[in-house]
Amino acid sequence: AYLADTAEYCLAVSSYNKQQLLKAGYTCRIDVLPILIPFRDYEKKPDGKILGRYADDGYTNILFTGRIAPNKKQEDIIRMFYQYQKRYCAKSRLFLAGSYDGMEAYYERLQEYVQKLHLKHIHFTGHIRFEELLAYYHIADAFVCMSEHEGFCVPLVEAMYFKLPILAYDSTAVTETLGGSGFLTDTKDPLVNASVLNYILTNDSVRQTLLEGESKRLVHFSGS
Repeated sequence: AYLADTAEYCLAVSSYNKQQLLKAGYTCRIDVLPILIPFRDYEKKPDGKILGRYADDGYTNILFTGRIAPNKKQEDIIRMFYQYQKRYCAKSRLFLAGSYDGMEAYYERLQEYVQKLHLKHIHFTGHIRFEELLAYYHIADAFVCMSEHEGFCVPLVEAMYFKLPILAYDSTAVTETLGGSGFLTDTKDPLVNASVLNYILTNDSVRQTLLEGESKRLVHFSGS
């Protein structure tokens, strides 16, 4: 809002961001240009150590990538995973891949929460190299996002690229980025979302329908 009278032109990465600028009082021209992803980078070789440690061992691997921060609501993913592991799939893991630099207090609270729930097989990766990020996408069976504020959310597009069924909370620019693909949930109820995740992962036709929708949506971000 402080810069509203100064800006002569704005380029937003989503219609959601454009609307936020308008609400802040911007009167200049505002165009929307979605982030174009360099997909060739994702064809690089993933980290072999992570693949060797976690791939094809009978576990169901759930992934969220993004910095550890309160708006990302990693605690809601943990709550859901607790119910999923307890009620549906004991042999499951949750990977929360992202740096917690500057968010150490929140990270410590998340660790305490995991301990109080007596949860096993939750992995906080911290800051990782790109090859390691690729490896986590390769081993994942599903991508879950419970974030409550995203201006675009590049990881959703990455999950589409790696053919992961997506379960995401309907908020901010998440809905726009998915563009009708993925599975949007309007609740944070961990029992409901654990049930939905299990339904996606155990029903081949549902999973395939989601992947087909995500594949079509992916074209929108290819720059072609």
